[in-house]
This record gives sequence, C-alpha cells and structure tokens, in this order.
Amino acid sequence: MRIGGLLLGLLLPWSLQAEESPLRVQVFAPYIEMHTGPGAVYPVHHVAERDEWVVIHKRRTDWFLVETRRGKQGWVAIDEMRRTRLEDGTPLPLKAYSERDFRDRTWEFSFYGGDMEGAALLGLYAGYAFNENLSTEVSFSQALGDFSSEYLFDVNLVSQPFPEWTFSPFFTLGGGVIRTNPNATLVETEDRTDTTAHVGAGLKVYLTRRFFLRGEFRHYAVFTSRDENEDFDQWKIGLGFFF
Repeated sequence: MRIGGLLLGLLLPWSLQAEESPLRVQVFAPYIEMHTGPGAVYPVHHVAERDEWVVIHKRRTDWFLVETRRGKQGWVAIDEMRRTRLEDGTPLPLKAYSERDFRDRTWEFSFYGGDMEGAALLGLYAGYAFNENLSTEVSFSQALGDFSSEYLFDVNLVSQPFPEWTFSPFFTLGGGVIRTNPNATLVETEDRTDTTAHVGAGLKVYLTRRFFLRGEFRHYAVFTSRDENEDFDQWKIGLGFFF
C-alpha cells in the first residue's frame, strides 16, 4: 500500500484518465519549447505557440512528453508546462517535489566519500523506509590506505526520530564484513575477512526536488580470529536522491 500510494503521489491527478481521453492543455505563453528528449541537453526541435492545444502523454521526472494537433511530439520542461491551462481555463496542476515528499520517501540512494582512519573512503548505499522513523540500508565501501585496501559490506537499521526537522538527526546500528587486502609491495601478510558491528549517528538535510545531503559518523568493532579484536572510526558525507 505504501509503495502504491507513493506512485500515485508522483503522478498528476489527471494521469488516471483512460488512454482514449488523454489530457489536453492550451499554451497561454508566447510559446513552449519541445525537446527531442527529457532533458535540457536535448535540442529543441519544435515550439508550440500561444493558444495551441497539446496532448500530454506521460511525465518523466520534471519533463512531459506532449504532442501537437499536427502530430509533432517533444519533451517540455515543467517550468514551461506551468504556462499551459486546462480546457476550463485553470492552470495545469503540477506536483513539485518538496520536503514532505522526502519524509514520505520509500527508497533512497547515495554516493559518499570520507575518511577511515586516514584512508580515503568511497562508497554507495541503498535504503528502504518502513515508515518515517525507521528504515534499513545496505552499503558497500572501499577505503584506500598506504599499506592496504579495505572493502566493507554493511547492513544496518536507521532510526530517524525527528523526520519533520530540516536538519534531521539519525542513528544507525548494524553489522557486516570487512576484507583487508594488504599492499604486497610494502607488507607481507595474508588477505583476511572479518565480521564487524557498528553504531553511528548523522544528519540528513533536504536540499531540493529529490536530492538531500547526508553526513555520518560510525564506530566499528572488528571481530578477528586473532587474540585481540580491533576498532576504527569512519566519517563520510554524500549526496543522495529519493523516490
């Protein structure tokens, strides 16, 4: 139900109409530009002029595929679609992504960079939200140090107690594995794989549209096969998107 509700929320109310009666809108600006693809990098190949009617076929993020009465098709940006109106003369109702959508997200993805005990850290993660306050994540990271490279795979739970805050704190608890590959030219030791557990805290900040900023600190415990276990800290910051 949650996924279905989100998908409906991403669509305009008129998107539920039957295919045999697609939505028509009229241009009230001097013209709107029609691109060959859904993005500003695609060239403009046609314009629909004032008072011309166009049919909307579908939406892809902030771009709309429209067709003129002469059969010309093209993609129009959302800012230009705001200069069209329905048959009753009212402006086309367009949904813009907001902080409310960020709180109601189901999926999120992020790429991040940071530091792990002096080693450069790069990674990515995917998260699924059960509700506004609780989600689960899977992440993969690589730390490149002077003497070895570490590869980390983590699964964790995330608690976000104040999702309505613009600067929203969160807390993590999870575990995973770490594989250490020593630099054979500098040290003589074997590759090893150990299990880990971690706790962490961070901050999520909604930016605009589907994007947010995330910063996080984690403390890891490594359960080795040797006499003593190890621990290390990890700092990271990344740019994410959600839907």
